[in-house]
Amino acid sequence: MRLLDVLAGLLSAGLLVVGGLLLAAQLLAPSVLSMAGWGQASGPGWPRVGAQLLVGVGGEVVVRLRGRLGRGPRVAADLAVIVAAVTVIVWAWWP
Repeated sequence: MRLLDVLAGLLSAGLLVVGGLLLAAQLLAPSVLSMAGWGQASGPGWPRVGAQLLVGVGGEVVVRLRGRLGRGPRVAADLAVIVAAVTVIVWAWWP
């Protein structure tokens, strides 16, 4: 069970970090690349940014609250975070 706790925590924290970086890219890419003379850029797209931030925040909430849960619900919560994180990663990063 400890492995599931660690994996769920790593995935949710990773999605938050990547989501924050993508948010910065979404907001800054069009103006920075245009000023650099590289032409127009649209950034990564709001659906990708939103999905990663949403699942990351939701996963962190679950990770913080799972200490109050029993063994069965704790495993289910960890598995839900892992499945949601992997789903978002596959959707956002694989062509």
